[in-house]
Amino acid sequence: MKWSDLLQWEGSSLSQQAQVYDKNVESLKSASESLDANLSSLTGQGNTVNAARRALLKLRVEIEEQAVKMEAIASILSEASEGAETVGTAARKLDGTAANHSIHIGADGSVQYVGPHNVSPADAVTIKKNMKIVSDQVSAIVQKARSVVQNAQSKLAALGGGASSYANGATTGTRVPKKDLKLPPKGASEKEVAKWWSSLSDAEKEQMIKAHPQEIGNLNGIDGTSRNKANRIYLEDATKREEKKLERLKKRYGLHPSRRERQELELVEERVKALHNVKDTIDREEPWPDGDGIQRQLLSLDTSGKHVTAAVAQGNVDTADHVGVIVPGLYSNVATNLGKYDDDAKVMGANVRKHSNGESVAMISYLGYEAPQNIAEVADIGYAQKGADKLAGFLNGLDASRERGAGDAHITVAGHSYGSTTAGIALTKVNDGVVDDLIQFGSPGSGVQDVSEFNLPRGHAWVSATDYKQDMVQGMGDDGRFGKHPDTMEGYNHLSGDVGEGDGSFYPFSKHNGYFNRGSHALNDISRVIAGEGRR
Repeated sequence: MKWSDLLQWEGSSLSQQAQVYDKNVESLKSASESLDANLSSLTGQGNTVNAARRALLKLRVEIEEQAVKMEAIASILSEASEGAETVGTAARKLDGTAANHSIHIGADGSVQYVGPHNVSPADAVTIKKNMKIVSDQVSAIVQKARSVVQNAQSKLAALGGGASSYANGATTGTRVPKKDLKLPPKGASEKEVAKWWSSLSDAEKEQMIKAHPQEIGNLNGIDGTSRNKANRIYLEDATKREEKKLERLKKRYGLHPSRRERQELELVEERVKALHNVKDTIDREEPWPDGDGIQRQLLSLDTSGKHVTAAVAQGNVDTADHVGVIVPGLYSNVATNLGKYDDDAKVMGANVRKHSNGESVAMISYLGYEAPQNIAEVADIGYAQKGADKLAGFLNGLDASRERGAGDAHITVAGHSYGSTTAGIALTKVNDGVVDDLIQFGSPGSGVQDVSEFNLPRGHAWVSATDYKQDMVQGMGDDGRFGKHPDTMEGYNHLSGDVGEGDGSFYPFSKHNGYFNRGSHALNDISRVIAGEGRR
């Protein structure tokens, strides 16, 4: 049960459904009265008349039983309506109050302070206390919501069901699965998830997608087609939620917000922008002239953290012979440059297809982790370590879902800049046989001390390094935390570092982003590896 869902709870839809049942009760009572009248008018004797009378009596009893059941359901729905309204109102009120104190409640109910960090010790104590209060209240509201759901479900089950789809307080009854359909337990491996998902019928999968779009869309081991379908549902829900929150904050703070209020507004504005960018990016799949006609799959969409993260594929990851996973680094984020990385994936993907001998290709722009957003943050290896955990799970899931589908794909991870370090660490965590090739370019560090640490086939680690004087990101990370520089490390195959002329300046980072330059030798070499030439 997600906090983001509770913010949308309201009692109106349940109340309306209760009214529908009440009207049906009245109709059934009217029908029962009509039958009574017919029975009274049915006179005479004989087998035929007696048989007709028995049939009418039986029908009247069935109608009355249905009327009693519907009346009970209407009562349950009315009670659930009041509970849903109470929960939703409390959640929205707490969300606003928390925002007033620079506390952000994530989609999963996590509590995070988003205000200034240069505060006095006394203020720090107050902030910690406020966060504890908010966290406790979140837990209480979630527990209340569970109670509302459980109470309604148990009462409906006692009646024999029929309206259990309305028991969760949601705006639509289609989001609730059957009682026998449950999500896999937390901690289930990607292979276990893939096995579970493959055991469901198409109808059951559809039901789970509608019931749990956020969870299904981000559950590693589920096929890309299903994740895309679920994430598109969740994208719409999350966008509406964040837009409503932004509107509430603007009304509350007025034309002259304080510094703290402005920070909160900027955070929510960024989240709204990110979600709009995701929609704009996947909409590029529309035919020309509105788009480029290339299929997009929304493989992940996470709004539980401070910043929105996402992964978008071009092509079909479930059937492609070659899958390239581009992992960007410093300054990469969904709100600012998801579209730019989608452009890079398009350029690289077109080049990969030139070398794929007619085999199909899918390219993934993986912005599924929170990358450093400034020079101070880039020195923190923690971003890479946390990102590596997420990336490894994503890659394991991609491979596991293929085992239950089209079979093994040739998967290449292409990490750029800080993303190359993230990718390198991830390759120490993936399952054996998942990734076929690793390419690191513009890399501050490999993430390892020796290529043997990668779960890769021997001889399948690649590096592209341009002129150091114009890409001084290369090797700038200390060897202990960031790993050794792949360009000077044994065990790597060296690709062309010729990214073209760049902008003609001698700025120390002028060629750092040139590896995606159309027509460059570096792009061509990287593309050949993704196309599988490295394994031939």
